Amino acid sequence: MNMFKRIGATFALALSLGASLLATAAPVNAEVFTIAVVSDTQNYADITLPQPRGADTFNQQMRYLVDTRQDKNLAFVTFVGDIVQHGDGQFRQPVPQAEGEYRDFDTREEWDIANRAISILSRSDLPFGMVPGNHDYDNYAWWTQDGGPGASKPLTGGRTWNLYFGPASRHFVGKAWYGGASDNGLNSYQTFVGGGQEFLHLSLEMEPPQTALDWAQGVIDAHPGLPVMITTHEWLRPDAQERSNGYDSYFPGADNLTPDQIWDRFIRQNAMIFMVLSGHNYTRPVDGVSNGENLRIDLNDAGHPVYQLIQDYQGNTVGPEGTAGSANGGAGWLRFMAFDTETRKIRFYTYSTLLDRRAGLDGEATFGVAPERSAFELDFPPQLRR
Repeated sequence: MNMFKRIGATFALALSLGASLLATAAPVNAEVFTIAVVSDTQNYADITLPQPRGADTFNQQMRYLVDTRQDKNLAFVTFVGDIVQHGDGQFRQPVPQAEGEYRDFDTREEWDIANRAISILSRSDLPFGMVPGNHDYDNYAWWTQDGGPGASKPLTGGRTWNLYFGPASRHFVGKAWYGGASDNGLNSYQTFVGGGQEFLHLSLEMEPPQTALDWAQGVIDAHPGLPVMITTHEWLRPDAQERSNGYDSYFPGADNLTPDQIWDRFIRQNAMIFMVLSGHNYTRPVDGVSNGENLRIDLNDAGHPVYQLIQDYQGNTVGPEGTAGSANGGAGWLRFMAFDTETRKIRFYTYSTLLDRRAGLDGEATFGVAPERSAFELDFPPQLRR
C-alpha cells in the first residue's frame, strides 16, 4: 500500500471507529475547546539567523495564543521540543571567506529569547507543557575543532533546560495545573479541563528510557479514568507511515528507547492514551517549502485508536514577502485542535501568525502536500466517551 492510500485508510479507520460515538447524546452544555501545538521553535531563537526577526515571530505566536484564548476557548498549549538551536551554551562556526577562522558563540541569548517569549504565555496562567528536543540538551552542539570541548555523545544532561524550563522554573512553580516532574526534570505532567472533561498530559523527554516510562506509568495510575495525551520530540516521519526510530543518531550506547519500543512497552498497554504529538522531522525544503505534517493511527490493546501526529514547520521560510528565506524557519505556523463536544469531532487546522493564513484551505497547499494533513477532522476516540 502506498503512502497516500495508507493515509486514506487511517482516516477511514477513524471514521469507522468513531461512528458509534456520534449516536451518543451530546453534553447538556456542549462547547468547542482548543488545544494548540507549538512546533520546533529553534530557528526563532537561533542567534546565527536574522534577529530580532525570529524572536519577534516567537513573541508574536505567544501573544496570539494569549490574545485569542477566550475566542478559541484555549484549554492547553504543548511544545514539541527543540526550543533553542544550540542547547549547550557554546559553539563555533566558520567565518565566511576566512579559511581556518571561527566565530565563537555563547548561546545564553538563545535561551533568553525563548524565555522572554514563553514568559508571555506563562504570565497568562494558561496551562502548557514543554519537552526537550535534541537541540535542547547540554552537549548537543559542542565542537570538535582545536580548542573546543570535543564530541560528547550520547546526548546527556538538561542542566540549562532545567534552569529555564524545568519544574523549579518560574513558569511552573505554584501553578495548580502543573503536576510534577521526574527526577531529572526532563519529564513532567499537567492536567487541564476541556468541555467539562479533565485531561492528563504527559510531556516526555526525547526517546525516553525505561525509567521515564516507569515514572509516566505511575502518573497514569494515579489519575485513573482520565484521557491521556502525550507530547514527545521524536515519534513520526512526515514522509512515510512509519515511526521515527533515530535512536542511534542521538543516544548511541544509552538506554533510551525508540518510538516502536515505547509503543510496545507503554502506550499500547494503556487504554486511556488517545494521542501522541511530536515534531523533530521535516522534509528537505524546496524554495522555502517543507512538509512536516503526518498522521498515523494504531489500535491499542483495548482496541481503541491512538492518533499519532507530527507537526514540524521549521523548514518553512516563506515570509510575508512571499519568497524563500524571508522568514526564520517556522514562519509563524501553529497547529490547532478544536474539540467539538456536540458533534464529537476534533477539527485540526494550521495557522501562521506571521502570514495570517490557514494552510490547506481554498486549494492552498502551503507545505507542498495534500491539504488533508493541514486541515482535517477526526472522530472523538472511545477514550473521550463520557
